[in-house]
Amino acid sequence: METKSGGEDRRDPSANVLLLVGNVKEYLEEMHKQTREFLEQKLQVSIESSRRERQIETDRIDACRRDDTEAVKVANQAAVKQAEALANQMAENAETLRASMAKTAEVLAAQLQAVTQSLDNRLKIVEEKQYLLAGSSKGSRDMWGWISAGVVLFIAIIGFITKWDF
Repeated sequence: METKSGGEDRRDPSANVLLLVGNVKEYLEEMHKQTREFLEQKLQVSIESSRRERQIETDRIDACRRDDTEAVKVANQAAVKQAEALANQMAENAETLRASMAKTAEVLAAQLQAVTQSLDNRLKIVEEKQYLLAGSSKGSRDMWGWISAGVVLFIAIIGFITKWDF
């Protein structure tokens, strides 16, 4: 080693610099390799985490859809049951109305029959009275006819007698 006065080292630094640069280069390459591996591991962890989150979100959305589908089924079943209940109630109301109308028709038929029978009885009484009155008025007319005929005959006989008398 060459030294200069005052304790300075005067050797050619190229070999040392090359060695130092070589070591730094290897160190930086190793750091770069480790950093790349670290970042690739972080990227894989991030990708895996993202996949898990997507799967969890997909499962959550599927569960919501299943719940919604089930809610729609339940709502449809409730609507069907309500429609059946309304149909049964309408059928019962229609049956009640039909029975009521049938009863009303029976009552009206009975009342109409009673009124018709009453009117028939009254009409028979009126017809009987008319026949009796017609018979008595005809007899009365016939009697006046006989009286008129008798008077005319009497006058004719008197006129015939008086005509022969002269």
